[in-house]
Formats: sequence, structure tokens, C-alpha cells
Amino acid sequence: MRHAADLLAANALSIDQVAFSAGYQSRSSFSRTFRRYYGCDLSEYRARAQRTASSSAAPAEGAIEQSAAA
Repeated sequence: MRHAADLLAANALSIDQVAFSAGYQSRSSFSRTFRRYYGCDLSEYRARAQRTASSSAAPAEGAIEQSAAA
């Protein structure tokens, strides 16, 4: 499941491809198991991961000010 979560977060594969990569033949079976494991559905997990990645990619304003002062 951790590998599947990483693939979802990377957003490079479709959900069906992630399910197959995780060893599931059925998207619904994969979705049910993922929801039990992570407490949210696949698209919600992917959206959260994308928001987290985009917010952590931008440097904090204080870091910019500190590097300019140095």
C-alpha cells in the first residue's frame, strides 16, 4: 500500500495502473483496501499529496529574506 500511495502522489500513472502495479485486478477492490488503510479515497489522497508537494516546493519567505541578507 505504501508503494501504491507513492505512485498516486507522483501522479504519473492512472488509478487503474496504480491498482495493477499494487497487484490488484479490480479497481474497486484496490479502492476499498486503500480507503481502509489510509482513511480516504484514492482521488482525495492524490489531491492532498499534490497540495502538500506544491506547498513544500515553494520556499518560505523568511528563508528568502535570510539568504538575501547573508
